[in-house]
Amino acid sequence: MVNRFLMLLSVTAFLGCSTTDPASGRDVADRRFNFSWSNPAQNVYTPSEYANVRNLLDGENAMLALFREDLTHDAVVGFFVDLTGSPDIALPILYYADRSDISLSLVFSLAWVESRFSADAVNVNSSSTDRGVFQLNSRTFTQLTEEDFFHPDINTRHGLEYLAWCIEYTPDETSALVAYNAGLSRALRGTVPQSTRIYVSRILDYRRNLEADFERKILNSFPSQRT
Repeated sequence: MVNRFLMLLSVTAFLGCSTTDPASGRDVADRRFNFSWSNPAQNVYTPSEYANVRNLLDGENAMLALFREDLTHDAVVGFFVDLTGSPDIALPILYYADRSDISLSLVFSLAWVESRFSADAVNVNSSSTDRGVFQLNSRTFTQLTEEDFFHPDINTRHGLEYLAWCIEYTPDETSALVAYNAGLSRALRGTVPQSTRIYVSRILDYRRNLEADFERKILNSFPSQRT
């Protein structure tokens, strides 16, 4: 997985720069970013391949399962690069979500509400500052430098490690989002500020729309040979 991530990061602006995969000798840009949403009919799959895509979509943690599947990996990457507008933002999120086994729809929805996928986002509070894609708080992440906060890879790694910790110590993902925003003690006590309730609601609303859009685009991009 590390090698796959490093190869993906070597591709800038999709086809702007190509490198060679030492394992296969194939051009990474051609292999990883040749998928086009604009003409899905050019890709027609066998009934068994289509059924496998449909089964994965209907299964648990569908986005992550499809990201891990060779047949659909490129399409998932393309979807999230389009969503965020940048491989520099999308690829670290995909990598660290995969490594931590966290739902892709959850983490991308969190990033959208936190920063609109902006590595330069800043929010100044009364006694602290939130920075970067996952709006890491200066009082929580005291070990990070100013440069670290605005580095998409570093920010994402710490943000998703913190989210994974919140998930581990709370009963469900909604409570984990409360903990991410308002602290673990409030999440466990159920003393949730109204601002956090609105924050969680926005994430969940965005997530529902994201999952519906993802399913439509995946199915449109993997048509069966059945008529």
